[in-house]
Formats: sequence, C-alpha cells, structure tokens
Amino acid sequence: MTILFLSRTITLSHSRYSASCPGQDGNVESDNKTALVTRKGNDKGAVVPFGVSDFGPTKPIFLCWTQEEGFVKRLFLIAAVLVFSLSGGCDTCKPDPDTFSEDIIKQLDDTIATMLQDMNLPGAVVAVWVPGEGEYLSAEGLADLETGTARNLQDSFRIASITKVFVATAVLQLVDQGFLKTSDTLATFFPDFPNAGSITVRNLLRMRSGIADYADAEMISYLYQNPFVQIFAEDAIALSAEKSNQFEVPGQTTVYCNVNYTLLGEIVAKITGSDIGTYITRNILEPLGMENSVYPSDSNLPGGLHGYSWDNESGAFVDMTQLNPLWAGAGGAMISTIADLKIFAREVYAGRLLSEGTRKARLETQTMQGAPDWIGYGEGILDMGGFWGHNGTIFGFSSEMWYLPEKDAVILINVNRLDVDDHSQSTNLFFAVAKILFPDYVKW
Repeated sequence: MTILFLSRTITLSHSRYSASCPGQDGNVESDNKTALVTRKGNDKGAVVPFGVSDFGPTKPIFLCWTQEEGFVKRLFLIAAVLVFSLSGGCDTCKPDPDTFSEDIIKQLDDTIATMLQDMNLPGAVVAVWVPGEGEYLSAEGLADLETGTARNLQDSFRIASITKVFVATAVLQLVDQGFLKTSDTLATFFPDFPNAGSITVRNLLRMRSGIADYADAEMISYLYQNPFVQIFAEDAIALSAEKSNQFEVPGQTTVYCNVNYTLLGEIVAKITGSDIGTYITRNILEPLGMENSVYPSDSNLPGGLHGYSWDNESGAFVDMTQLNPLWAGAGGAMISTIADLKIFAREVYAGRLLSEGTRKARLETQTMQGAPDWIGYGEGILDMGGFWGHNGTIFGFSSEMWYLPEKDAVILINVNRLDVDDHSQSTNLFFAVAKILFPDYVKW
C-alpha cells in the first residue's frame, strides 16, 4: 500500500459543481459524481470517475473546491489518496519515476489545447511513455457533449484499422505453426475470386493484392447514413469482386485496401474453425492480459465515451457512438483502451507473439503509393518514418498507436471525432506530439 498526497490548483472550463468547503457547512457535493486527479505532466488536470485514477483504485479523503455564481473557476484539490495494488487497477498506467522537463510538458499541454480548439475536437487522450525520460498522460475535452462528462484515460474506444495489426498477427501465428504459408494463393481459400491464383497471402498482408476496395467514397457515405446496416464479410468480398475490372496486377504497388484484411480474417476462420474475433481473443488478447479489448459482436461501446461526426448541413456534431461493427470486420471492428494498447504497441514490434524470423519479415516495408518515401507498409504494420504501428479511423473515432524502438517509446492517441470524409482527426496530433518529444527522429 502506498500513500500519495496531492496538492494542486486546477483550472476548469467545462464542469459545473455545487460545493462548499470547511468553514461553510462542511459538505462537498458534485452533480456528476466526478473528481479531478492531476496526472504527471498535465497541470490542466483531467476528470476521471470518482474514486478511480490512472494509478489504480483510490479513495479521496478530502475534496474542496470554490464556486463563483454556480460556475467553478478554480478547484483546490487537497487529497490524501490511498493507492492499492489490486488486480483491477491500471497497472500499465502507473507513474514512471522519471518525468519530462517543465518546458516539454508546457509545449505538449499548449499544443494539445490549441489543436483541440482549432480542429473542433470534442476530446482527446494522449499517452506517452519513454523509459528513463518520462511519461505524459493527458485527457482533455469531453467524452459526452450532452452531459458534459469529461474524457478520461480509462475510456474504451473503437480502434478501427489498428484491428489490422491484430489480424496480421493472427495470420502470422498460423504461419509460424505451419498451417499456412505467406506464399499460398487466395485460390486455396477463395477459388472463384478474381485473380485468386495470382494473389498471395503475402500480397494481402502487405496491401499489394491489386484488389479494388469495396469501401470507396460512395460506400463510406452509405455506411455513414446507415451505420447499423448488415454487411457481412462475404458481402464485402463479393462487392470487391464486382470491381474486378479495376483490379491491378498483384505485387506491383502498395495501395491501402480494407478488403485485404476481410479476406485474411476469413482465411483464419477457414483454417482454425473459429471466427477471427475468437481467435484474436484466445491467442493474442488473453495471453497478453489485454482484458479491456474486444472484437465486438454488437453495436455497443462499453463505458461512457461517445464518438462524433461533424455534420456540415446542420453545423453540429452527430453522435456516431453505436454502429454495427460487422461491416468494419477484420479491417476495423475492434475496441480497446490506452492501457491495453500500451501493451500491444511494444509486443507487435519486439514481443513474443511471433518467431524472430517472422517478426523481422513483417517489418520489411514498401513505400505506399502516393505517400512520402518515409511511409512504408509491412505485414499489417506501418513504418511512419521510424515510428512503428498503425492508425485507425471509423465514424466517431480516430486513433494512433506508435512505437519508437530507439527510445522504447510508446505514443497513443484517441480523438472522439471522425467525419464522413474519413480524414484522420488524430494523425496531425501525433505528428505534433512526436516532433516535440523526438525532434531528432521525426521526418516531418
């Protein structure tokens, strides 16, 4: 058991409280049952569920804040917090003994605040761990625009195309186990698919299949208008097959295509007899202890986080939290958390999920068509100028998961906004954060 004492002045901008302090009537109340806990490197503070912090289950001993005409201008937090080492705590979010300089922290704080305002983002979480140098954990803005509930680091969110990293890992595990070869052709599993005899598993993994994606701008607009539509894997595959006149020669160019991973998910199912979600749960999530990650089978998102899309016609946000994950499927259905993705980000690059030879082979990348030469795609993993991982977009959510091997550093970001145009709302934030922290390593 550790006793942690906090004393900090925090400025609030989005919460209303009814409160009084000792010397008045001795009562302390809150209309949304939240308490503020300041994380290391975040003087702005961030709201977390009452009694819970990044460091594990806590029990605030004393909270006191002042009010001015019903709206809080300043919160004075004087707490003795008992931090218990319980299995339900966020072990991966425990504070690092090192810390970044005050100048770096201020740059990060100011940059995130400015970008949230300039980009009209409801909220964002940014988490960085650099062993021996420091950590930065920030939750800014709102999780729910209707209730005013603030974002926190425990939010579950849709990770979209980061799902592809899990699917590729599943495929490569089967390669390691001898059930599959990356040289196997698609004809083995889908003999009637166009070019099936020429497209290999390696082509699918590396976005070099030449397949035309079913998820073009027209389809994305349709999905936006019909987020609960039933589109199964076989439907997505058939829709792409109908575009065979747009197919390119396999192995020639690296072009991002979601149906590559729809096909890979179905290949895993055909080999193992289990759907891709079940396989990922048993062979990746459970061994790594990623208890708050899931390949969902329904439209619900656990917890209180909401995802939004900006509607130009109404000039307002539309709540896109709930949607049918089946149409995203193996290309983008999964849900996770900051704590779980911290585990996975390192494991993907340097962990124990694959044999050493297979792990190294997946990191061999080729430049993506139309992208700068420092962006390459491997086997379900992106090389973003030396940062390894993936990003993901799905209506309401935009996420980043990156690992910098030279520093053993992890950067994770989630923004709860993604519009019908499917343009990332988080990548520029990642670029900015990485440039502040690692100016000698970035290529942008």
